[in-house]
Amino acid sequence: MKVDVALFASLASFQPDGLSGRHTREFDFPDGMLISEVIASLGLPDEPRVIFVNGRHASEGAALSAGDRLAIFPPVGGG
Repeated sequence: MKVDVALFASLASFQPDGLSGRHTREFDFPDGMLISEVIASLGLPDEPRVIFVNGRHASEGAALSAGDRLAIFPPVGGG
């Protein structure tokens, strides 16, 4: 299944193939792949993150569907 994966801020450097300048990249994953499996396959650091699927907050245990857009952000702080 095709899924767009967008990595933002400090996570953008984890895009494979030297594509860190592009936030979004299309991947072909097995049907029903979990967000946690995508995170592991990209080698993202084990730290807090904010996850959205198709613009809605999602957990790492959620399964993806063909055509989904997965966006992953590092935590943001400020005041």
